[in-house]
Amino acid sequence: MPEKLLFVDDDYSIRETLPAILSSHGFEVTVDENVPEAIARINEQQFDVLLADLHIGEPGDGFTVVSTMRRLQPQARTYILTGYPDFASALEAIRRQVDGYLIKPADVKTLLETVSTKESNTLLPKRPGLRAAEVIRRNIGSIAETWYEQISREPNFAGVKVPKEACIDHLPEVLEGLADHLDSPEQFSSARQLHGAAVHGRTRRKQGSTVTSIVAESRLLYRVIADTLRDHLLDMDISAIIPDLILISDTLNAMLSESISSFLSAEEIAA
Repeated sequence: MPEKLLFVDDDYSIRETLPAILSSHGFEVTVDENVPEAIARINEQQFDVLLADLHIGEPGDGFTVVSTMRRLQPQARTYILTGYPDFASALEAIRRQVDGYLIKPADVKTLLETVSTKESNTLLPKRPGLRAAEVIRRNIGSIAETWYEQISREPNFAGVKVPKEACIDHLPEVLEGLADHLDSPEQFSSARQLHGAAVHGRTRRKQGSTVTSIVAESRLLYRVIADTLRDHLLDMDISAIIPDLILISDTLNAMLSESISSFLSAEEIAA
């Protein structure tokens, strides 16, 4: 029986040529051009092999297709096509989810040898990958310490004489609230977080800080969080990283806006 292969790519020219080559070498090929179609197909049909572009419409969308296949049809072999071979850390992460990857443009011999390999090379974890919320919770202390080290070297913060304890005392609550938001975006209490951000802005004003330094604090916090997630990339759920980073950025920006507004306001804020 021919092996059933699902091919997913948003490039019309590749969809016209590659499936024909695979079919001529014994595969029964089904083609989809976007993530929703591929996910629907995986729910409807059984496949032996998945071959998906890494970027289907949006960067990293191929992870979503791979994750869906791994969850619903774990016996299927999964392969990624990528035109960006220099992202070493991303490729290592891919190895946790797929049996192999091919660099575009892949020559026919290499392509056929790769997708025809029956033995799985996937280094799948025994438990589901971690979400960003869990990584943040496990590293609250190190995130705060690293953030303080970086902010201490920031030129805009050099003139602010604030003890370390007073500088980072708000961070654990901010990070815990951020993790809660990632876990349940629809249940997030923005009023509580924004109130804390407003208090932070007024506190920084009393400490002699500036708007520029508050902006630097937020920018560096996002960088430290992103670096922490990168350091734990091989343990994470790859398909959720991009949406989580977007939500983290949006949340920190909302809190920054509230802190600046409070900093500039002459009104007192109740504790």
